[in-house]
Amino acid sequence: MSNPSAATVNGYASPGFAGVKTAFEENFTKRDELGGACCVYLNGEKVVDLWGGVRDPATDAPWEEDTMVLVFSLTKGMSALVLALAHSRGWLDYEARVADYWPEFAQNGKEAITVRHLLAHQAGLHAFHEKIDRHVIANPDMLATIMAREVPAWPPGTRNAYHFLSLGFFEGELLRRIDPAHRSLGQFFQDEIASPLDLDFYIGLPDMIPNERLAPLTQAGLIKSVFGYPFAMIRALMNPWSDAFRACIVNLMQTNC
Repeated sequence: MSNPSAATVNGYASPGFAGVKTAFEENFTKRDELGGACCVYLNGEKVVDLWGGVRDPATDAPWEEDTMVLVFSLTKGMSALVLALAHSRGWLDYEARVADYWPEFAQNGKEAITVRHLLAHQAGLHAFHEKIDRHVIANPDMLATIMAREVPAWPPGTRNAYHFLSLGFFEGELLRRIDPAHRSLGQFFQDEIASPLDLDFYIGLPDMIPNERLAPLTQAGLIKSVFGYPFAMIRALMNPWSDAFRACIVNLMQTNC
C-alpha cells in the first residue's frame, strides 16, 4: 500500500488558490487521508480541480480524475431539485397535503402532513418502525405500503428532526404519484437533470458504471468514528430509546441487510 505521506496530487489550482492545494495535500501528509478530490467553482469558473491518493487501499489503485464516491446526504439536495422541478411544472403544491397526491398516505395521523412539512423534516417520519431492507427497497409498491402505515412521532409542523434515511423514500413515492410517467426519483433525476446537464451523478448507480471507477468506503476506525462527533450526538446515538438511535442506527443497519 502506498505511503499516504507520499500520495501524488494531480490537477491544478488557479493563481490565488494555492492555499487550497496546500490544504488538500496536507490531507495526505498530516491527516492520514487515503484518497480524495476537490473541485471549486467561482463565478462559474473552475478555479480548483485536484485529486490524489489511493482509490482502493485493497488494491493500491490510484485515485483518478473520474473516480466516483458515495455522497451520502448530498443526495437530499439533488432530490430537492427533482421536486422543485415538479413544482415548477405545476405537478406539486408545497402547501398541499401529501395525501392529496398519495391517498393511502392519510393513515395513522398523517392526513394533515403537507408537502412542505415533509420536505422541511417536520413530518415526524424520521424513523421507520417496520423493517426496511434492500428487498423492500427494490419493490416500490411494497415500500409504499409500509410507508403509508407509518405513524408520525408528533403533530405535523410542531417539531423538527432530521429525516436521515427516510426522506428520500417518501420523496420518491410522492414523485411516482405526480409524475405523468410515474418514474422513480433516480430515473427522473437522470432524465430531466443529470443527462441534460451532462452530470456524472446518479441516484442509484447503473450497471454500466464499472467498479474500477468506484472508491469503496474505508472506515476511519472505531475511536475516530465515534469520538469525531459532539458528545451530545454520541450519547443520543448510543441510547436505544432515542429518536437518533432509531433513525440512524436501526434503520441504517436494516437498509444494509
